[in-house]
Amino acid sequence: MRGSIKKKFTLIILLTTAIVSSCLIAVSTIVVRQLADTMFKENADSASYVAAANVDPDEVRIIRDKVLEIYGSSEKITSSDWGSEAFEEYQALYESIYSMQEYQDVLHDLRVVQDGSNVSCIYIFYAELSGERNDFIYLVDADYGEPCPIGCIDSYDWADEWAEELVQNPDSGLNPTITKTDEYGWLVSNMRPIKDENNETIAYACTDISMNEIRSIQNKLTAALIVMAILVYAIIYFICTSVVNRTIVKPIRKLSETAENYWANGKSGVRNDFAELNVDSMDEIGVLTESMKKMESDINNYFIGLENTKQELGAAREESQAIREMANKDALTGVRNNNSYNNEIEDITEAYERGRIDSYGIAMIDLNYLKVINDTYGHEKGDISIKTICDIVCEVFNHSPVFRVGGDEFVVILINNDLKNIDFLLAHFKKVVSEYEENELLEPWKRVSAAIGYAIYDEDVDSTAKDVFKRADANMYADKVAQKAQRE
Repeated sequence: MRGSIKKKFTLIILLTTAIVSSCLIAVSTIVVRQLADTMFKENADSASYVAAANVDPDEVRIIRDKVLEIYGSSEKITSSDWGSEAFEEYQALYESIYSMQEYQDVLHDLRVVQDGSNVSCIYIFYAELSGERNDFIYLVDADYGEPCPIGCIDSYDWADEWAEELVQNPDSGLNPTITKTDEYGWLVSNMRPIKDENNETIAYACTDISMNEIRSIQNKLTAALIVMAILVYAIIYFICTSVVNRTIVKPIRKLSETAENYWANGKSGVRNDFAELNVDSMDEIGVLTESMKKMESDINNYFIGLENTKQELGAAREESQAIREMANKDALTGVRNNNSYNNEIEDITEAYERGRIDSYGIAMIDLNYLKVINDTYGHEKGDISIKTICDIVCEVFNHSPVFRVGGDEFVVILINNDLKNIDFLLAHFKKVVSEYEENELLEPWKRVSAAIGYAIYDEDVDSTAKDVFKRADANMYADKVAQKAQRE
């Protein structure tokens, strides 16, 4: 009879402990890995969106066309020949591109995003997909360490997989993917398209984030949990096999009932069942009781730690969401960017078609002499010029949304009072800009000059908002020509 009680007690405790420990280890490992994977994927996707929205598509197009011109007329040497004489000769063909102003501008814009994001590197490449040969050609790599050179053709095994997915979804890029390579280890990568004003894909902004450190931490955590579970299991088994005396029947029954009901009726989380158990025993049963209390405390501490980890990952997810929101904000000026403009103009068009607004207009502003300022005083002063003209635009059109759609171009969507008062606002804008330009007390890069033009939707001549945009752009250009003629 004593042997029967011993066996029942041992079986219940050991099975309960094994199941609980195994479930905790399995669930925690899966949950932590999934949360970490989701966080890293969201960070990579957000960074790619911001990079694609932050660069000037016209400059990217110029770089791409120059690279493809060389690529099309030369023998293809892939990155698998990195360091070879043939590879160096092939890369020398692209040497002149490094000195192009467009390349310097795009590299600067990418590093602004890269420096502000928790990513390994951001780069741009073009996908040359021909069926027989799928080449991913690097255009700009913002990595500070060892960037892939211009024109480098990637030769990794997953290139064909990426090519197949891009053929199916050329306008959306690739969703974040976690891979493991011999060279880089665990890596989350994705790409998002860089589109021009006609919504055509020029190239792809890509982001890489190393997951080696987080994977190492996860593996160490799992190993520690397994070791702890084995130790607890061994202690409990040793105590159980020591119980042979009839005087332990009642304490064992209490412990057995407590263990059997521990997870009953969906109970979970922090528990105090064993802590509240009153067993007066100074022998092995007392040791077993204290061991169960310690196990419960360890489990409670683990649950608390897991909850803290969940909260930390939740905070990281909120941060990731904030980064995603940055995809609609210009990193330099703080106003909304080209991606946000496309979304806003769709909403305005729908509002007009549904009769919620009577009309709408578009104003185009183009900063003059930006290249001269960049070349003369440097990009930092050029950035100040951009922010100065942006402040003026926001001050004058303070009731309308302002967007930076290019390096030196801004768009204002005109509705309601700003649309009715456009002529007054236009004159006021020119007056303010003229005061800045003629103020000799300001630094040269703050004495900004700009051209402006606008157009109001006319259903007789405009089919879409793009037509209004084109007329506003043409009027802006006419103003720029008139200013030039006046200066001459």
